[in-house]
Amino acid sequence: TMMTDLREIGPTYFFAPPRVFETQLTNVMIRMEDAGKLKQRIFHYFMNHARRVGPQILDGKPVGAMDRLKYALGNLLVYGPLKDTLGYSRIRVGYTAGEAIGPEIFDFYRSLGINLKQLYGQTEATVFITVQPDGEVRADTVGVPAPDVEIRIAENGEIFYRSPGVFVEYYKNAESTASTKDPEGWVATGDAGFIEESSGHLRIIDRAKDVGKMADGRMFAPKYVENKLKFYPDILEAVVFGNSRDRCVAFINIDLSAVGNWAERNNIAYASYQELAGHPRVLETIQTHVEEVNKSVAEDEMLAGCQVHRFVVLHKELDADDGEMTRTRKVRRRIVEEKYADIIAALYDGSERISTRTEVTYEDGRKGHISATLEIRDAAVAAEKTQPMAAE
Repeated sequence: TMMTDLREIGPTYFFAPPRVFETQLTNVMIRMEDAGKLKQRIFHYFMNHARRVGPQILDGKPVGAMDRLKYALGNLLVYGPLKDTLGYSRIRVGYTAGEAIGPEIFDFYRSLGINLKQLYGQTEATVFITVQPDGEVRADTVGVPAPDVEIRIAENGEIFYRSPGVFVEYYKNAESTASTKDPEGWVATGDAGFIEESSGHLRIIDRAKDVGKMADGRMFAPKYVENKLKFYPDILEAVVFGNSRDRCVAFINIDLSAVGNWAERNNIAYASYQELAGHPRVLETIQTHVEEVNKSVAEDEMLAGCQVHRFVVLHKELDADDGEMTRTRKVRRRIVEEKYADIIAALYDGSERISTRTEVTYEDGRKGHISATLEIRDAAVAAEKTQPMAAE
C-alpha cells in the first residue's frame, strides 16, 4: 500500500533507498507503454524537454523564456499529474541513500522538479558525511563534506572520515571498533572514491572490496555499469564481472512485471520466467540496452574499460533465499561468482550457449534444481577516449 499511502499523505520530506525510486520509475514506464499513442507522444515529448531544462530550472539557473513556457505547459500536462500519482506533489526535498542510484534515474526525478538529493553517511558518523547544497546537486557525486567533517582518501582509494559526531565504539566489540576506527579518530567507510579538485565534491566509485583493475591496469568498478543497466525498466538486476580480466561480461535479470507486460501487449505466450527470459525478442531488447549503456560508459575516461562485451540473461532471478542477495536486495557478488562459475567461464571462452543446472530454494524451504540452456550474446562496444591508468 506504499503508493496509495504516499498519495494520501503527500509528504514534504521524503527519504528512500534507490530501489524504491527504481521500482516507481519502472511502474511509470509500464503504465506509459499501456497508454494510447497520443498520450505516449505527449509524455515523451515533454519528458525530453524536462531532461534538458528541468534540473536547471530547479537549481534556479538561467533558462530561456520559451523553454520556461514549454516546461510550464509540461508541468500542467505531464509533470504535475505524474508527481501527484507518485505522491510527490508536495515534496520540498527528498533524499536517497544506502547504495548508489543510477544517474539516469536520479536525473529523471529532478527533471520533474523534485528536489532529490543523494545523502552519503553512516550510523557511525551520526548519519551525515557529505551533503549536496542547493545549486550543486549532481548525479555523479555525493556533494561536499558536511560541516566539521574531514575526509581523506587512502592510497588504495578507500574513503576515511572523522568528525565530532563519530561513534565512540561498537557495543562490547572492541575488535570491530579497532578495525573500523583508528586512534586518531579516522573511520573506514569501506567505499572507494576520490575528491574532485575543481569542485571539492566527493565521488563514490564503488565498494572498496569490489573495485579492482582490468588486466591492462584500468579501473574496474562494476556498480557504475550495473546502475546504468538498471535504469531500463526491463532490467531488474545486473552483475558485471571483469576484475583482472581483459574485458567485462554481465549477468542480467529481467523484470518479470515489465517484460511480462510487454509480452502480453505483443501476444507473446510464455509459461515461466525462464521461458520469457530466453525469448529471442527479449534478448534483442536487452542487447540494445547493453549497447546503449556501453556508449554512455565510453564517455567516462576513468571507467571506459568497463564496457560489457558479452552478457547472458539468467534463467532465474537472483534471490535472497538462495543466498545470492541480501534481504535489502544487495547482490552478494562473491557467492554469485562461485555459484555460476560455469556461466562466467562460458562468457569468457567464446561459447555461444551454456547448459547449466542450478540449486533453488522453494517458498516452503525445500531445495530443488532447475536446468536451462542459455544463449550468450556479444554486445558492441563504443570507441573509448584516452583514459588514465588506475593508481598503483
